[in-house]
Amino acid sequence: MFYESLKSNTVVVTGGAGGIGVELITMLRRAEADMLIIDPDTEQLQKLERDLSRYTGKVAFVTSKLDTVAECRKALSKAPSDLVALVHLAGVFEPDPDNVDDTSNWDNAMANNLTNAKDMCLLFAEASQNASGTRKIVLISSLAANRGSFDHYSYTAAKAGLIGLTRAFSRRFAPDILVNAVAPGIIMTRMPARVIADRAEKVKAEIPLKRFGQPSEVAAVLMFLISDASSYVTGQLINIDGGTIHS
Repeated sequence: MFYESLKSNTVVVTGGAGGIGVELITMLRRAEADMLIIDPDTEQLQKLERDLSRYTGKVAFVTSKLDTVAECRKALSKAPSDLVALVHLAGVFEPDPDNVDDTSNWDNAMANNLTNAKDMCLLFAEASQNASGTRKIVLISSLAANRGSFDHYSYTAAKAGLIGLTRAFSRRFAPDILVNAVAPGIIMTRMPARVIADRAEKVKAEIPLKRFGQPSEVAAVLMFLISDASSYVTGQLINIDGGTIHS
């Protein structure tokens, strides 16, 4: 019942070839949603396309870094049906250099975690303005935004910016579009693989549930936020971190 609005309407998933994206796409298939899947990894997108070859819903695949407004607009134009939701999973996670003169990592973190989110939200609102019903946007922040990551300060700042963007856009787009964010902790995907390899037991000891999260556990919350079950939820940050952050 809660997923009826997704059926035969397009959910945009950026970073769709990543671990959380793949799990979300599996759940969207069960909801019979159409999909626009965007990712810069051509090889992984092709694998997804093969996996979805027998899916009866409409699916469009776009290889893009979403690094300009024009590129974001072009990607959204490929939506196979009316836009109903945007889940912005796209992002980068890179350690910062010790050299203060090297600003490339800061610039890259802002461009690929924050600026493209801003662009996609504004363009999604523009492209879906004639759609019927309430639309949904979900942005992906991070545990790093809540507690700080000493060796990923650029990533931390960008992900904290997404929380502010969520609150601003939830007011700007109300009541037509609900905008929320999630802040995953350490999830078993490719992105935090180095952190897990370097200090898994130390990090795990700080998590009340004493384990790392699974991509499906994040995807389930994303499905809630783009479904009709969250019809009175907007401007919120939901932590998905095994209890690491309590407020």
